Amino acid sequence: MKRLIPIAVALVFALGMQAQTTAPLELETKFVKVLLASNGQFGFACNDPALKAKLEEAGVSVGPGFKFAWGSSEPEVRALKAQNRFIVCPTLDWLKSGGCLAIVEEDGRPQLYLHVANTKASGVTLSDAISKIAKKM
Repeated sequence: MKRLIPIAVALVFALGMQAQTTAPLELETKFVKVLLASNGQFGFACNDPALKAKLEEAGVSVGPGFKFAWGSSEPEVRALKAQNRFIVCPTLDWLKSGGCLAIVEEDGRPQLYLHVANTKASGVTLSDAISKIAKKM
């Protein structure tokens, strides 16, 4: 039994190292800018003050009426889904609540996850470039 404890601790640590974490603001900003450009969009809806400032700094128009939107919380994701928006969010769990694209960091690298059904429901057709690099859910 004593030998199993170090093995269990090592396993939990190893699994924790592979977990998804929130991507840094700079990375989220770059991905949002690429997403918009690849879909012929110039603006983004965002209520998160820190991300909004970074997006504006990067030359992205930020306002409430754009089709592409940032989900800052699970209730906000649900509200945006009811408006048929394409929702970008910082966690995989919120894809189940209506998010379309999650930007996360895995093993120190950025990764996109695309919820296909929510994307279809939003009415947005993504560029092939985004569709190819995102993992589908």
